[in-house]
Amino acid sequence: MVSGHRKDEHIEIALRNDVEGPLTNWLENVRFIHNAAPEVSLDEIDTKTKFLGYELSAPLIIEAVTGGSMQALEINRKLGLLASRLGIAIEVGSQRPMLVDPSLEQSYRVVRDVAKDVPVIANIGGTQLTTLSLEHLQRLVKVVEADALSIHLNVAHEMAQPEGDRSFKGVLEAVAKVVEVLDIPIIVKEVGFGMSMEVASALRRCGVKIIDVAGAGGTNWVRIERLRLRSGDDDSIHVELDDWGLPTAVSIVEARAGAPDATIIASGGIRKGLDIAKSIALGADIAGVARPALLDAVLGTRNVETMIKNLKVIMSLLGAKSVEDLKNVPIVVSGELASWICARGLALRNRRAYIPCISC
Repeated sequence: MVSGHRKDEHIEIALRNDVEGPLTNWLENVRFIHNAAPEVSLDEIDTKTKFLGYELSAPLIIEAVTGGSMQALEINRKLGLLASRLGIAIEVGSQRPMLVDPSLEQSYRVVRDVAKDVPVIANIGGTQLTTLSLEHLQRLVKVVEADALSIHLNVAHEMAQPEGDRSFKGVLEAVAKVVEVLDIPIIVKEVGFGMSMEVASALRRCGVKIIDVAGAGGTNWVRIERLRLRSGDDDSIHVELDDWGLPTAVSIVEARAGAPDATIIASGGIRKGLDIAKSIALGADIAGVARPALLDAVLGTRNVETMIKNLKVIMSLLGAKSVEDLKNVPIVVSGELASWICARGLALRNRRAYIPCISC
């Protein structure tokens, strides 16, 4: 059973506590080569990109945040308005609660009600997928008039929850079946612990064409679940898993290697326009944010809008007039990320990426 109370707890903890790290997203290991003579005007920079049949104003998605409670309804309304105003995609939170309690449908539906002109993405967990019928899946999609269905993989998060799932068998088989029976694109994503080359390759064999890496370096769900523990509860697994996962930069390269022709979404600690730019230069097609958008919705900040504005400035400094240009600007990859790429024998999509010679 998924309770609205637990969903609300997650929101309150994410807003009021330090729930990021201790790992960084490793994008600090990616450096752009400044172009002192870019021969462009800021007005020429075009951040638009195509995604799910829409033209987005920028390569950005508001990732799954919440759903399944009255508090979530108001947050989702504000997130939907934000996505519509900025012209970017939005994904609703896990729709599992509404399958248990149909009265919660409006807490998800509100997103489409206010965001009619941008892609809206439905969402369900991979573990739940193994028990759902085609009718259940069609209901998830219909409620939000979804342009795609996102299936989240959250093994580490479930393990950190006292009430979480403990069996994760049959998920890949279920994903492959969903790809066959639904007539909308399927996205498979992590929830903050990253994506390996092997899993990306397995998903591509299942027919998945869009992979959201959701790497470590942003909101840490193990930390959130630790903060939910009551006095006397065993926190040993939370301590051991505190720095678990593959950082976002690693996950981008891994996923691109495992699924070279897939659309790769970079999420996990994306907090600046510079992070979006580095992610795309490293191998992603689009980026995703959750906590910055949540803060915008609840506190009235302008994080997401600022990221888009600054992305345009970064592209100007690189002489990249379009998102496609950004995929091939020169970068230098160093530090732990360079060592990882070398150790794993990975190749980068960006042919103008420079990696120091390292003895593996």
